[in-house]
Amino acid sequence: MFPFSLYIIVCFIALFVGICLLIFLFLNEMQILKLEHRFEAFSMKSNTEYTISFMDILSLKLWKWVKKISTVLKKSHVCKNYAKHYEKFIDFDEKDKKESMDYIAFKLIIGILFFLLKFLMMMFKLSSQNPISFLLSFGIGFFLLDIFLNLQFKKKRKEVREDLLKAVIIMNNSFKSGKNIMQAINNVKQELNGPIADEFKKIYMDITYGLSLEVVFERFYERIKLEDAKYIASSLTLLNKTGGNIVRVFASIEKSFFNKKRMQEELNSLTASSVFVFRILVALPIIFSFIIILLSPSYFHPLFSHPLGILILALILLLYTVYIITIKKVLKVKM
Repeated sequence: MFPFSLYIIVCFIALFVGICLLIFLFLNEMQILKLEHRFEAFSMKSNTEYTISFMDILSLKLWKWVKKISTVLKKSHVCKNYAKHYEKFIDFDEKDKKESMDYIAFKLIIGILFFLLKFLMMMFKLSSQNPISFLLSFGIGFFLLDIFLNLQFKKKRKEVREDLLKAVIIMNNSFKSGKNIMQAINNVKQELNGPIADEFKKIYMDITYGLSLEVVFERFYERIKLEDAKYIASSLTLLNKTGGNIVRVFASIEKSFFNKKRMQEELNSLTASSVFVFRILVALPIIFSFIIILLSPSYFHPLFSHPLGILILALILLLYTVYIITIKKVLKVKM
C-alpha cells in the first residue's frame, strides 16, 4: 500500500498539469478558431449534428469565466494601463474576439488556482503555513502565463525578422510597377503568411485610419522591437521631411537588408560550433546532478538542511546564472 501522502502529491501534480492544460487551451483556442474561419470558405457545412468534446466544453467554460472577470476589471484604470502591455500578443484576426484584458483575467485565475494549491498543501501538512509562501504561490501563478507569452512572442519576432526582407522586396516590386503604398502593403499581406502578414494587416488598418507612414512603421517597431523595423521607420520619416523617390529608398532598404541577412547567416555558420559547445556545458551540471540524485538521493541533503549549505547552493546558482549570461553575451553578435 502506498502512503496517503503519496496520493496527495499525485493529486497536486495532476492539478498542476491541469493548470498547464488551461494555459495551453487559452493560447490555442483562438488559433483554432482562426484556422476554422480561414478554411470555412473552402468547405461545405454539414447538416448533421455533432457532439462537443469534453475539451471544447472545458474551453468554453473557461472563456466564459475569463470574459466575466475581464468585464469587471475594465472598470479599473490601473488594470487598463497594465493590459496595454498585452496588446502586442493579439493577432489581427483575433481583435474582435480577444482583448488584452482577457490576459489579465486569465492570469488572476491561474494565480488563484496556485493559491488554492498552496492552501491544500498546507491542509495536508505538506507545506509550511508561512503567509509569504501564499503570496509567492499566487505570484508564481500570476506570472506563469507571461513566460508562455514571451516565448511565443520571441518565436513570432524571429519569424517576422526572417520574412521582413521578403516584405520589402514585394513592396519595392510593387512601387516599380507603379502601385501606391496601400497597394504595396496589401500585396504583402496577401502574398505572405504567418506573423509578417498579420503585422502588415495592422499596418494597412493604421494607414486606413489616416496615420502617416512614419507613425505606422514606428508603431510596427514598438510592437516587434526589431531594429530593421526601426530602420524602415527612420527612412520613411526622412523621406517625408526631405522628399525623395520612394522606389530608390526601398531599393536601398532591400539591398541593406539582403547584405545584413547574408552576413548574419555567415556569422551563424561560424558560431554554430561554439553555440553547440555552450549548450552542452550548460546542460552537463543539470544532467550530472540528476544522475547523482538517482544514485544517491541523500547526497545533496546537506545543501538544503544546513544554513551554510543553503548559502553555498545560492552561490552556485548565482555563479551558474552569471556564467550563462556572460557566455551568451560573448556569443551574441549584433548586426
